[in-house]
Amino acid sequence: MTRFYLDGQLYNAQEGESVLDTLIRHGQQVNYSCKKGVCKTCLVQHIEGEINIGAQRGLTSGLKARHYICACQAVVSDELKLKSILPHDLFTPAVLEQKQYLNQSIVRIALKVEQGFIHQPGQYINLRRFDGVTRSYSLTNSPSDGLLELHVRRKYNGQFSDWLYHQANIGEKLLVQGPMGASSYDSQCQDNKLIVIAFGSGLGVAVSIVREALSHRHQGEIHLYVGGREMDDLYLHAELLQMMLEHRHFFYHACITGHHDVMPSGRRVMLGDPFNEAVKAHKFDRQQHLFLCGEPSLVNQSRKMAFLNGFPIERVHTLSFEYKDLRTRPRDL
Repeated sequence: MTRFYLDGQLYNAQEGESVLDTLIRHGQQVNYSCKKGVCKTCLVQHIEGEINIGAQRGLTSGLKARHYICACQAVVSDELKLKSILPHDLFTPAVLEQKQYLNQSIVRIALKVEQGFIHQPGQYINLRRFDGVTRSYSLTNSPSDGLLELHVRRKYNGQFSDWLYHQANIGEKLLVQGPMGASSYDSQCQDNKLIVIAFGSGLGVAVSIVREALSHRHQGEIHLYVGGREMDDLYLHAELLQMMLEHRHFFYHACITGHHDVMPSGRRVMLGDPFNEAVKAHKFDRQQHLFLCGEPSLVNQSRKMAFLNGFPIERVHTLSFEYKDLRTRPRDL
């Protein structure tokens, strides 16, 4: 057994076990989401002892300078000493200013941050509520709006998403950490073709990337493929059809992935998977950029398939989050 200390309390870890897994096994209530070092919700501060290189992978230089590490990526070493991070060390106060239901499972949340907050569409934040529960969400609007906008899908047994959908009220006080992530539009690719694929609630952030490209007068073609099981999942359908009329080089492709005996009439939709439709329509090459947004399993599978289809991996930009699955049965995707 290897032992380490968090806030002066001793914990015994099994061989090769991470700090986070040890704390969970001991029944400690700790914040975490992806367990892959992406979401940054399980940060702790390193005080003393040896840490592995991967413990700080993906952290900004500022976070590294303050000796923060990801508990999920930190392998326990003997006599390691750590300290919990206080919320005000990383988080900025915010107020829930707007709330709008977009369909039967997705709610639009707009937050007013008390301090200046500069972000790009495609980045994400960590959102913390009153009891310390923290989750990661992609930003779906331009920083010029003065608000932080999120499209949140209500998940079965989701502690945070279900609360946001059903219970959170206007004026609710929360804490925001970020922005983080680098999968945003780069104006240096102005002449390249953009292929943006959205799965489910990834639609919000996908559209924000398209809007950002259009605001920078992007010259290349922009193709947005959106997948949903039902028409209700295509909750920005009318708006995107209008955008296509306003911008000659923007093309919107709506895809219904659920089983349907009859094609929805008059809706300009196709039956099929959005990634497969994109592969059929475009020959992937180095003159294109691919953005994949939404459910982690679908994003990761599509990223792999893009690579196998010859798409340069450095031109694949992924926007997804792993999250704790509280179901007693595996999630049906």
